[in-house]
Amino acid sequence: MNDRASHQGVLIPKTLSQSIYNHLKESIISNKIKSGEKLHEKEIAELFQVSSTPVREAIFMLGAEGLVTIKSHKEVVVKELSHQELTEIFQVLSVLESYAVTLAMDNIDTEDLEEIDALQKEMASYCKTNSIEKYCELNRAIHDRLWERVPNEFLRKTLHSVHDQFQRYSYAQYYALGKTGALKKSLKEHEEILQALKTKNKRRLKVLLAKHWGSFLRPSSFEKGLKEYLNINQEGGDE
Repeated sequence: MNDRASHQGVLIPKTLSQSIYNHLKESIISNKIKSGEKLHEKEIAELFQVSSTPVREAIFMLGAEGLVTIKSHKEVVVKELSHQELTEIFQVLSVLESYAVTLAMDNIDTEDLEEIDALQKEMASYCKTNSIEKYCELNRAIHDRLWERVPNEFLRKTLHSVHDQFQRYSYAQYYALGKTGALKKSLKEHEEILQALKTKNKRRLKVLLAKHWGSFLRPSSFEKGLKEYLNINQEGGDE
């Protein structure tokens, strides 16, 4: 594959536009660049000490992923957070992961199960101390381990891409999981999923994974917490 990308006849070192893209994407996902905030091409170019061409290329990549809205080359805005989008992400993850992990089950070995078990026990300790951010980091590590065993590269990439969109809501997730009972409920669901993996019960696993993601969609303290956080975030931002 060519390591240089072409934009309107101009060759751009792929690593340069990719580096700018990676930096901006990470900043958006981690909430360092807030939803609704404008990206200024000139300022980014000055930051990286480059011309506007690789910056524009990076912005096009962000636009293709739905992380920014490109109104013109002079107006690029980070996509607003919304409960509706989060609901749609949960719906997609529910279907994709239920299918993916049942495909992966035949490839999951004893070593995988032992590592997931260890991560789960560590999660339980963070649940007791209500260390939500650490809990969520381990949660992601478990899902990543399962996805590594999916025998379909395109499906793996799709899962990671959708989950990157979900990561924009990580602070909302931390806020919502702080509500009474939400963290313990999540841990119990993970324990049931691990048991289904150990017994290689595919039917049970599909039901549990659908329930796990679906629980975020039903009326609950978690859902109320998400809406509350998003309302606070939007009210605190620019109009």
